[in-house]
Amino acid sequence: MTQAAIILMSTSYLILALMLILHVYIGLRTLLLGIALPAEAEQDAAVRGIRRNYAALTSSLAVVVGGACFFWMRQQPERGFLCWATAILLLVMGSGFAIRIGRMSAQRLKAARGWQVAVPTKRAASITIGRTQGSVLSAWWYSAHAAVMALCIFAAIARWDAIPQGFATFLGDHYASKSVWTVFAMNIVQAMTIALFVFIHLMIGRARMSVDPLDREGSLHKQLKRKRIYSILALGASLLIIGFHGVIQAITLYGWEENLLFYSGLSLWLALFLGMVGVMLYQRIKGLDQFRDIPSQEDRHWKWLGSIYVNPEDPALIVPDRHGFAWTINMANPRSKVIIAAAIAVLVMVNVIYINFV
Repeated sequence: MTQAAIILMSTSYLILALMLILHVYIGLRTLLLGIALPAEAEQDAAVRGIRRNYAALTSSLAVVVGGACFFWMRQQPERGFLCWATAILLLVMGSGFAIRIGRMSAQRLKAARGWQVAVPTKRAASITIGRTQGSVLSAWWYSAHAAVMALCIFAAIARWDAIPQGFATFLGDHYASKSVWTVFAMNIVQAMTIALFVFIHLMIGRARMSVDPLDREGSLHKQLKRKRIYSILALGASLLIIGFHGVIQAITLYGWEENLLFYSGLSLWLALFLGMVGVMLYQRIKGLDQFRDIPSQEDRHWKWLGSIYVNPEDPALIVPDRHGFAWTINMANPRSKVIIAAAIAVLVMVNVIYINFV
């Protein structure tokens, strides 16, 4: 594994760790690790203590797992990609363990203080209004993504004869033989990325909006603005990802400077991290994180550490994510199975490509 690839993978691990640690502070203010709390609990010392304990435990796990990964990689540098992939998986699992501990503490605290979260019942749901008021960017913006992919494909076809019969993969762990599969592998990833983000774009546009009868205009304006912000974030993130895979293709096939992998990969991760954190902070400053989608507020509808929404009484397919990041799927809706199966298929195909190409 090359030095640039090592730095890129370790940076990916670090940014993921930071996101796992920070989400407890930049998510919805009235939510503690998936447990709904009343507004007055936000400044409670015990609540702040639970947040600190989660952050400290997750930070410790990130340091231990990251240190073990570096030690393993020094012993077997040829297994660098497997090493970092394992470290990321362990970090996510360890974070889940920390969330479970924090949720148990939050539930005990909520019961001890007798906190109750009032869930208003009078609220009108509106699905179609966002489609007529330009809540998200036009899907035609994704034609820019297709143009970048087409440019990469055209370059590969035009320079086919100049591509060597054998070339080092972008992590430098082994060599690949020239073939249609290896030459256009990154273009396949680009195409699947476009398909995935177009679906996310459509999901944002079609997500239910719950209008507060006491503040119809205000609540609607907040949700429309939130949708537009996330559609811009998704558009920018997907374009950066597609461009990054184009750089990978150019490095492996045309002999571009290897340092470009490091600089482009680092820029990608930093842009994604700063973009997500920036959007979350902007929501808090503007009060866009305070609206409540009433049918999905009850704790009993959120399973698996409060992250999966399952409510057979709710006809909506797409509802606001409880942690304040974006939106999620109602797993009790029959259509959700098709969506999850398609998403898993895309992820499996991408992993197959990477396993054969890295």
